[in-house]
This record gives sequence, C-alpha cells and structure tokens, in this order.
Amino acid sequence: MKSIDHASLVGEVAPPADVAPGPNRACPLADVDTVFLDLDGCVWFGDRLADGASELVRDLRASGRRVGFVTNTSNRRATQVADKLRRLGVAAVDDDVVTPVEALAAHAWLRARPRVWFFGPPEVREVVAGLTVMADRPEEAELLVLGRDPSLTYADLTDALQVLVRGGRFLALNVDPRLPVDGGRMLPGTGALAAALTYASGVRPEVVGKPSRGFFETVLRHFDAGPERAVMVGDTLDADIVGGAAVGMRTVLVGQGSPSALDPAPVPDHHVTDLRAVRGLILGSP
Repeated sequence: MKSIDHASLVGEVAPPADVAPGPNRACPLADVDTVFLDLDGCVWFGDRLADGASELVRDLRASGRRVGFVTNTSNRRATQVADKLRRLGVAAVDDDVVTPVEALAAHAWLRARPRVWFFGPPEVREVVAGLTVMADRPEEAELLVLGRDPSLTYADLTDALQVLVRGGRFLALNVDPRLPVDGGRMLPGTGALAAALTYASGVRPEVVGKPSRGFFETVLRHFDAGPERAVMVGDTLDADIVGGAAVGMRTVLVGQGSPSALDPAPVPDHHVTDLRAVRGLILGSP
C-alpha cells in the first residue's frame, strides 16, 4: 500500500513524542507491525465512536504501524465505510478498509460466473452485477448471494428461498447473528436471515466474510502483511477471534464479547475492556 498522510484527512492533532514503546515497558504485542480493527461493536456503535478509537489509530500510525479496518458489514462498500470513519473523526481512505463485498471477487463460486439472485442494498448489487450474471427471476438463478438490507420483506425471503429449494448454492456475505448499535441495542444481522433460509431449505451458506480463512487471507494480501507480525482486534469470538487465529494472527477480544456458538469456545490471546487497553498491549501506557 502506498504511503498516505492520514492526519491531513481529519485534521488530527500531533500525538505525543514518545508513542513508540520504550525498552522497559511491558508490551506483549510490541513486535506487531500491522493492526486490524473490527468496526461494529469495537471501533463504533452505530454512529457513536468508541472511547479511545481515534487516539488509538493515530498513535499506532505515529509509531510506524499499519492500521486496517476489517469489517463484516454486508450492506456497505469500502468507500462508504471510509466515509463514515472520517465523519466520526478517524482518518481513513478506501484502501484502509476490507469488507466481504471487496472479497467477493476472489471467491471461486463467482469466478465461474453463475446466474445470481442477490438480496441486499443497491450499492452492493452493483458490485455483484459486475462480477457475474444477474438472473431475471429467482427460479433461473444458480447461486443466492445474501447481504443485509433493512428493507427486507416476506416477498424477498420467498424469492431467495426459491433459489435454494431448486438446488442453488448459497453464499452469505457474513453470518453475524446480530449487529450492535448505540445504547446497547441489537439489530438482527445477516446471519439471522441466513438461519431463516437454512431452516426453510436445509441449505447452509458458504461464508464470504469473517471468520472464513479465505477472507482473512484476502485481508493479509491486501495489506501485504505477514500473520506472525499482525494482530486482529475485535469484539466477536466466533468471527474476529476464530478468523484471525485461523491464519496465524494473534488476537485481542475487546469488551464482553458476544456469546460463542462453538464448543469449546475460542480463546483470544488477550482480553481487554476497551481500546485504551489495546493501546497498552502494543504501545505501552501513555
């Protein structure tokens, strides 16, 4: 990735001079050179930025480390995510972000250019349409691609179901069961829609985003990062922690974390209360 003056994007104030960890500081992750941050429930909650998020990103970059935003959102493209980060006060460009939408192009099922029935917002539909052939009717589709769209109707679910009961494959941008927003509220995630369709059809989805190994391999290639010097920071055990560990990254769970559906539950390398504590693991206390 090319060098970018991130500070100029949001008018950041210069960080303290001694951001880099000193020789006597206890920083178990001091050797990492790339930090991947989840967004929903980690960097932001709806339209509220998490405490310490902008300072963490600023100080990591000032220390010479790369910061990537790795999100499972299935209704936004990277450019929309970067726009939101800047609006909330975090410097970001499109290349700083990887979503399942960007990872779609690398998926083998799409490279075969099947006829696709897509459920999701128009912005994501444009990406899918550029990668394959869109079916005019669900009965003609060979593959269902599922994203999240708050305008969901019963008719939409009915159309999606037709693809699966006729033998079509099922590709979900993510299977997150819920989406945290400000005030402690939860929204149904793409995984909730996928579960309904699986229950009705008996067909389980292939997952494009976290925790799939292919997604994290795409992330590492995008940032030209080695897993042994990278860390995945997130709030979800079954997505962030499982996926990061699968490719050899170290992992940090932030906050309480959502309950795991796996047995045994995945164990992160570090578990901290908030993003300020993440700074301590990598850079030491300010």
